[in-house]
Amino acid sequence: MSILLDNNLYLKGTFNGWGNDTQFKKVTDGTYQAYLMLLPLQYRFKISDINGSEEFSFTADSIKEVECKLDRPIHLLSAKGIGNDITINIKSLACYCFEVIVSDNVFSLEVKMSLNKYIRSDLSRNLLSESFPINACSTEIKKKQHWVLASTSLFSELAINNRTTCPFIFGDNIDGYYEGHSYSFIGNKYNHKQGWIVGGFASFINKKLNNKINAIDADIFPYGVTHYYDTEYKNSCNDTVMLFSATKTQQRCIALSIKSEYPAILSIAPQLNINFSESVVSTFNNGAVYKVSSDYSQNKLPKFIAICADKSFIFEESDDSLHSELIETALFDRRQVIPIISSQNLESQITVYITFADSEADAISAANRMLAHDGKTQHKQAVYDVLTNTYLWTSDIEYNRALMWSKLSGRVFVSTEYGHGIWAGLPWFKDCWGRDTFIALPGISLVNGFMDEAKNIINRFSQWQMTDSDHCHYGRIPNRVTSFDEMIYNTTDGTPWMIRGIWDYLRYSGDRGFAITIYPVVQTYIAGVEKYYLDDLGLMTHRDPDTWMDAKLLGLYPWSSRGNRANDIQVLWYTSLQVAIKLADINGDMDSKRHYQQLADRVKQNFTPLFWELESHQLADCIKADGQRDMKVRPNQLLAVTIPYEQDFIDREIGAYVVSNTVSELLFPWGITSLSQYDPQFHPYHDNQQQYHKDAAYHNGTIWGWNAGFTVTALTLYGYDDFAYSLTKNLVDQILYHGHRGTMSENLDAFLDHKQNITLSGTYAQAWSVSEFTRNGFQDYLGYQPNLIEGIITLCPSLPSKWHNFHAEIKVGVSHRLLIDFKSNSKGEQCYVLTMLEQNNLSLVLQFTADDKSKYQAILPVSSQKMELIFNPSLVQLFFDGVEYKLEKIQSSYQAWIGQLSFTKPDLNIRHQVLQTQHWLQRQVKQQESINTDA
Repeated sequence: MSILLDNNLYLKGTFNGWGNDTQFKKVTDGTYQAYLMLLPLQYRFKISDINGSEEFSFTADSIKEVECKLDRPIHLLSAKGIGNDITINIKSLACYCFEVIVSDNVFSLEVKMSLNKYIRSDLSRNLLSESFPINACSTEIKKKQHWVLASTSLFSELAINNRTTCPFIFGDNIDGYYEGHSYSFIGNKYNHKQGWIVGGFASFINKKLNNKINAIDADIFPYGVTHYYDTEYKNSCNDTVMLFSATKTQQRCIALSIKSEYPAILSIAPQLNINFSESVVSTFNNGAVYKVSSDYSQNKLPKFIAICADKSFIFEESDDSLHSELIETALFDRRQVIPIISSQNLESQITVYITFADSEADAISAANRMLAHDGKTQHKQAVYDVLTNTYLWTSDIEYNRALMWSKLSGRVFVSTEYGHGIWAGLPWFKDCWGRDTFIALPGISLVNGFMDEAKNIINRFSQWQMTDSDHCHYGRIPNRVTSFDEMIYNTTDGTPWMIRGIWDYLRYSGDRGFAITIYPVVQTYIAGVEKYYLDDLGLMTHRDPDTWMDAKLLGLYPWSSRGNRANDIQVLWYTSLQVAIKLADINGDMDSKRHYQQLADRVKQNFTPLFWELESHQLADCIKADGQRDMKVRPNQLLAVTIPYEQDFIDREIGAYVVSNTVSELLFPWGITSLSQYDPQFHPYHDNQQQYHKDAAYHNGTIWGWNAGFTVTALTLYGYDDFAYSLTKNLVDQILYHGHRGTMSENLDAFLDHKQNITLSGTYAQAWSVSEFTRNGFQDYLGYQPNLIEGIITLCPSLPSKWHNFHAEIKVGVSHRLLIDFKSNSKGEQCYVLTMLEQNNLSLVLQFTADDKSKYQAILPVSSQKMELIFNPSLVQLFFDGVEYKLEKIQSSYQAWIGQLSFTKPDLNIRHQVLQTQHWLQRQVKQQESINTDA
């Protein structure tokens, strides 16, 4: 087997985004080595071939994690899986050698610190040193109108300042992302699908290295990361890394800049993942261009890199003292290309552009474009436009910061790798998942005003719909798309989430043409459900692991069995039918409309008697195939309140009980658990547990960030605005001060650690986590809920008492804008000024919450003039332009059913079975599957 492994093994782990950029090289027969520069952190990894095939995937155990300690060989075996990674705790920043030994088909791994990495191979070509006279243009960022903060002020407000190292992430909106750590030269990489080319960088002022490790300060801005240095002139120098979005240009680019308060020779040295001995370099009119060696140019990795600068510069490949500092201080790899770009004259600023493309001409063209159009300013303009395309700025500054960062971090996941799509999470869910995409679509695309993007994403998944009527997945979109040739359809809820997303898009855009063209997709989905998945009651059936709680033991047995009729699946099925009814009406298909209405009526009629336990006032999580109710308390039941557009699926009184039961039992201050702590299958902690596999805890106690979104929605629907906001404020803290800054992780432990801190887990950045946080801000707190396909704008604010004032600007449809100016006065009245910037034939539905949590409504025509509204929540009075306007009561108060809500606390008196008996749930699952098989 060792012959087959020659140059075909890769080291994949958390240190490289599980990519194929770290290849093992054959040293001798049976000996293979790979080198990595590592920060002091814990890492997880496996070893496999480029495709992660079954035969050539290696770890140390088939089920559990195994720790590898330095200088201590461990045995490797062929095994895939989740949760069975090799872990290593690195204590010192250094270069490490991972060595695989194969003897008689027995594999072992040893990790050791190494200095060999610093030795440059014999030079195979002359070093390039050349001067380039440059005359680049300069532009200014355009300011927005109305109350929107200017870019400089907004970026300053949003800066996340850290005095210690912390991780960050930016995306290119094609197929890559830049992950890094502040105060560090290494651990920074621009990751593409199968590897990386540019890593960290160093800057110099008058040939003296700015030591990032000892930087006096660092700011993470929405456009990039800046480090500040204490030079001999004090606080006079900083450098910045920026990854450009390629949304419009489809060109990848990184900009590295250095700025000085006084004129100096300024230099930038980027770390290129190109072996010097195999590199090929040439020049063009404005800089140099490298060709990536075929050994490193893996599938989908750009083949050419062009480098230029916006001031006249000298490009050097040398072996002088500057490079020595990079090797000794920055720990850059001496075998790699490390060009140094220095200003030819004394300058106060210089920016280096690094562009990537599959052809030399395209790489050069992209570099020239950056110089011709002031790429750095254009990048900042693009970021500013993303942040302000829709706008909400309140009197709570910390909330504003988190909301803006959630808007921005949502953009990290938008890609065009397979056409328009949304990645699920980073680093290991860098694929387009159907379910995740359409849960995330409202908060990432729609509330931010990116209508075309949402439409393109829907169209792309629609093209992947299974249209073979003889296939059991007929009508479904893929659960996961990892390539154009690999699509997995094993999910029940991905397609109905897309159907809901279709109606969301139509409500936001008013695109009646799309309502006609997309209708057959919805019809095909319903036909597939009718053919394969309907029971005698009109409810939708499914396999045990095919809901969003889909983790499986050994890829076979569900850890959280929810078949064959889960509550959230029925709500999604009902909502899909409601969308189909509306589309049938728009398309004039009255026969289908009547049929879909009959199906919807049956679901609604049969759901409550089957799922609702009247005596205990509890909603079942699912109905088993034998008709038994599964009464596990999970957050899914809140979806019965929040998914239907008119909240008409279950009685409001039942919904009130659902909110009360779920929140009182599951909601901790830091999030809502996926299972009650009083359930015997509850797992207090997610990852790093000796007692169980992490997937056992995945949906059995572990907190999911996106679940906070529908929890907030449910609370505001019943008037519990301040309580909802207390949960939101705790998420603000996570976004700004924990983990990868500016984003949200996939999961958290249910219980705090021994220091009473939250523990993030799962992916470090998850699309639906941040998208739901953003959606809450615009749809729930601000209350903007358009239905332009039916000519209605609904504004139903659920305002936290901490919002004494706010300014909002909403994109209405394709080209219109709605301005909202709010302040509360000394009488406790809510004072609004609404301005529609274009004339519309729309109706404005205003819904307000009174002090007793009942809700009232008024319907007004939308005017292009300023509309002044004053609502008194205690007296339930509305004044429109100074004249009292009649309000209609649309929802009674349900305080009597819900009561006073508060967060629950971990019950530390419970002796959780999963902590007492190793792999307890695993044995339970296998035993149950054995019983099912025998039956």
